[in-house]
Amino acid sequence: MFHDVMFLKKLEINGFKSFAAKTVLDFSTSPKDGGAQGITAIVGPNGSGKSNIADAMRWVIGEQSMKNLRSKKSEDIIFAGSGKKAKLGSAQVTLYFDNSEKRLPLDFSEVAICRKIFRSGESEYLVNGSRVRLQDIVDILAKAGVGKESYAIINQGMADSILSATPLERRFVIEEAAGVKQYQIKKERSLRKLETTKANLVRASELIEEIRPHLRVLKRQAEKAAQSEIVAKDLKEKQTKLYTYLWNKFNEDKLKLNEEKDTLGAKMNNIQREADKLMDEVNRRSKEEKTNETLQELEKSQREKRTRLNDLERELIISEGRIELEKEKQKSIQIIEEIKIQSQPVDLSYVKGNLEEIRRDQEILVQKLNVAKDLKDIEAVRELARRIQQKLTELRGDIENGHAYRQAGKKETSMPAKKVEAKPIEVVVQADSQAIIDLRAKSFQVRAEIRTLEEDLQKIAKEIQAEIALDREKRQQFFQVERELRLKQDETNSFKDKYNDFKISLAKIEVREEDLRARILEELKMEAELLDKKLETVDQFSLEREIAKLKFQMEQIGGIDPLVLTEYNETEKRFQFLTTESADLENALVSLREVIKEMEKKVNEKFHETFDEINKEFSKYFRIIFGGGDAHLTKVKIKTRRTKDEILESEATEQGNETEEGELNPPADGEDDKDEIGIDISACPAGKKIASLAMLSGGERSLTSLALLFAIIAHNPPPFSILDEVEAALDEANSKRFGRIIQDLSDSTQFVIITHNRETMRQASLLYGVTMGEDGMSKLLSVKIDQVGKGGKIIR
Repeated sequence: MFHDVMFLKKLEINGFKSFAAKTVLDFSTSPKDGGAQGITAIVGPNGSGKSNIADAMRWVIGEQSMKNLRSKKSEDIIFAGSGKKAKLGSAQVTLYFDNSEKRLPLDFSEVAICRKIFRSGESEYLVNGSRVRLQDIVDILAKAGVGKESYAIINQGMADSILSATPLERRFVIEEAAGVKQYQIKKERSLRKLETTKANLVRASELIEEIRPHLRVLKRQAEKAAQSEIVAKDLKEKQTKLYTYLWNKFNEDKLKLNEEKDTLGAKMNNIQREADKLMDEVNRRSKEEKTNETLQELEKSQREKRTRLNDLERELIISEGRIELEKEKQKSIQIIEEIKIQSQPVDLSYVKGNLEEIRRDQEILVQKLNVAKDLKDIEAVRELARRIQQKLTELRGDIENGHAYRQAGKKETSMPAKKVEAKPIEVVVQADSQAIIDLRAKSFQVRAEIRTLEEDLQKIAKEIQAEIALDREKRQQFFQVERELRLKQDETNSFKDKYNDFKISLAKIEVREEDLRARILEELKMEAELLDKKLETVDQFSLEREIAKLKFQMEQIGGIDPLVLTEYNETEKRFQFLTTESADLENALVSLREVIKEMEKKVNEKFHETFDEINKEFSKYFRIIFGGGDAHLTKVKIKTRRTKDEILESEATEQGNETEEGELNPPADGEDDKDEIGIDISACPAGKKIASLAMLSGGERSLTSLALLFAIIAHNPPPFSILDEVEAALDEANSKRFGRIIQDLSDSTQFVIITHNRETMRQASLLYGVTMGEDGMSKLLSVKIDQVGKGGKIIR
């Protein structure tokens, strides 16, 4: 019964075509009231998306043709969106199988086969969550009798297509039902191998003929090269002995020189380290000398105080100068007053003119005194004051001596001057003015501040001297360290010069080493390190002379390529290999022809056996569906052109078809033709005389194609079969017959039928309704038959 084999458990669709949301179809049912355990019906209005379920199942088991999926490109099977639902980026379909009886070659009681596709074009296949290849999916399902090319999924129009097919295409359908696909694949592979093997055989023969003359030439050269082998061997022994001596002696000299250099280098490094320590000490002392902040601060303070002292001295000089000028000014004023009040008769205009000039000079004196800022200004004011004083003294003397009168008399001769008796001028000492008092007080303060600054400067000078003495002592120590450093540096430089001389000597040795290596590599064809490390004393001159003689003998024998023996051996091996391979290829041709014959025999046996059984079943189901009548399959011979593979296959049975040169004789006229067996269908309902299938009505064609479909299913029942509206053209009576046949076949095959037919719905144990809303998405409603009560009510 059905529950003893593999069957579909459920189908999950997500994003495939109109099924935008995740949709699950559960096919596991329990029989009740005679309901078939393996029949599920899917119903719904046109355009609701029912056939998309069949497309999803065909797609998940490996269908690659978008035409068979009613699409143009791969992204068309992803939900494209609607007015209320955005388009999706991927689609996924998963089939769950009950594998309790291990019908599928996997060690799982449940097998989930999943296929995903993305809008980018990428896709992936999974079995129980593990990623696999498409070929893995195909192989797994093929062993259970399920495949995208089998009649496990019958889409709309596929049932009628067998009637419209050619006889040869019908034969392929029978062969598919006979399960000979594996033999055909093996035969096709053998034919391809046969063609490749023959091509390889021809190529091997060509290579043998190409190599043969070259091998003869190489053999002669190899024999000639063998004559010089003894001389070459002796030459190489002597060269090896010579170069071993030269190489070991060179290494001994090099080692000794390196040891001397290393000893000198060690001494130089020790002295260098001592010099580095002294350099660090010099740098440290130099940094301390540069950063004597105490001395810098003292010198800065000294400069500031000296600047202040110079400013105060300048200010004191200016103040004392102003005091003297004030005194001169007062004295001048006093003299002027005395002149004004004297009783001696003088020339008043003369005196008045001189006093007016003196008054202007005094005004200038006052102005310069007010703006005097430095000693230069004070000296200019003093000079002006002396001139004023000089003028006053001269005027006073003129008045006392009567010169003022005489001078006036000289000017005014017309009017005799009135003589006045001269009186001596008395000098009245006046008290100092307030300005002088203020200036003297300021001078006193400045002198006091000057004394304080001088004392501070003396103290700072002593501190600076002490700091200088300390720096002098540090500097002497610094110079001492510097002298020691220079001595060490001189000593280091001397060692460096010697060390560089050693390096130059080593560089020369390295040049000799490269030259010696090149000679060893050229003469001995080996690296110098591979020579014997033992140093033996040899007569270099005699050995070199013997080597020269042997080289001359080699030149007399003739220049033979040293690789000729190798090439000869390799060519001989290749020749033997090709000869052996040619024999193997001949044997392989025989084996492949036997395999092809065996596969052809099995295909023919299976085909004829299956043809007879399907023919019987076809007649049986035709009579059941039509209530009588006659239908049968007939083998017909069809002449076709043979393919290249078939020509190669026929050559295996032909004898004497090859010429002495190994070329095929040209085929005779008509030899490329062959007879193929095709399948013709004869169908004649009861009470009618039908000469050909073209005379059947549409309904009769559908019934005939269904009869053949049932015959194929009955002969080799697949685990499940998806039928998409195959009974759409049947009337009520024929629909009942269709239902009964489905009931009988459901014992060995699980059916999922997409239908509008009520009779088909009655046969189902599980009913799924498909509808489509305004959002453009297909939705499901499922009802089990045992949930339907009286009056069509659903029992929860």
